[in-house]
Amino acid sequence: MVYKEGRIYIPNNKIRKEILKENHDSVDVGYPGQHKMLELLKRTYWCSGLKEDIKKYIQRCFKCQQNKVQYQRKAGELHPLEISQRPWQEISIDIIGPLLRSNRMDVIVVIVD
Repeated sequence: MVYKEGRIYIPNNKIRKEILKENHDSVDVGYPGQHKMLELLKRTYWCSGLKEDIKKYIQRCFKCQQNKVQYQRKAGELHPLEISQRPWQEISIDIIGPLLRSNRMDVIVVIVD
C-alpha cells in the first residue's frame, strides 16, 4: 500500500468497492450522503475519482433513493377540463422539451380535443 500525507491509496479495483460498502452500508455509519461520506473517506484514504465513485454508489443505493429528502415543492391540484358538447370546442396543448434526441426529435407535443 502507498501512503500519502498519512492516508492510504485505494487502487481502482475490488478494494475500492469494499471500502465504499463498509463506509456506507454499515450500521455504524448509517447511510451518509455524498458530502459526508466523501469527508469520512478523505480522512483515511486517497485516490483519483473518489468523488464520482461515491456519487455513483449512492445513486445505486436503494435505501438512499427511497429515503432521499425532496426539496421540490408539491404540485398544485389538478382541475379536469369540462366535457365539450362538440368537437374542437375546447382543446389543450402541452409542449414537453427539449429532451434527449431520438430519431432527430427532441420535443413531445400533446393535443387533447
